[in-house]
Amino acid sequence: MTNLVVAVTNKLLVTAAYKHVAMAVMLTNCNLFVQEAHLPLDRPITQTNIILSRCSVSPPRLMGFGGSIVTEKYFFGFGHDHLANFWQKEFRSASSSEGIREQHDLWSKMTSQIGTNEVRQLALNWLMNLGVDVATMEKKYPCKITQKSFHRNANGNLAPLDKSTVQLPIFEISWGSIPLHGHPEYSFPAVNMTIFGPTKELVEYHLMDDLLIILG
Repeated sequence: MTNLVVAVTNKLLVTAAYKHVAMAVMLTNCNLFVQEAHLPLDRPITQTNIILSRCSVSPPRLMGFGGSIVTEKYFFGFGHDHLANFWQKEFRSASSSEGIREQHDLWSKMTSQIGTNEVRQLALNWLMNLGVDVATMEKKYPCKITQKSFHRNANGNLAPLDKSTVQLPIFEISWGSIPLHGHPEYSFPAVNMTIFGPTKELVEYHLMDDLLIILG
């Protein structure tokens, strides 16, 4: 093989030994994430309770340490040597517009235990516990908090906006905006989190600014 082919092959190679170690490291970090975010999980995440066919380990020198762990309830995504993405499947499970409307209608009847002030403090506490440089993040990026909503009127008839728009007890908090790796035409929040108000649970998390991770 030419030097170029060897270099590319080495970058794309995932040995069984590396995969075994990478899976162990990811599982450890998943359990730390669950602990620090106070997620309601009654037992640790292990090789026996993950969906192995949907888990992955990225080539070691392609984008740093990376891969994914998938359980019946959660998705954990790793990239550039840290846990970068998390979500609860329940909040992404509806596959049809009718299912989404039913899900939103159910959530709209629930009462939130928190408001925007509590959302910010919860998020900051979680981020500090997860090893994010909160001081730098707050100095570098503006914070934005929004409450999700949906339009109940789905039959096509016109209706006053204030009557058809229903607030959901789901809050999204984000900091700043940065371009996507390799695709500067797209931008995403440097940090983004979604919190379900009735249970005060973290249901989605994305960290795009790798420099905000405090190395141990």
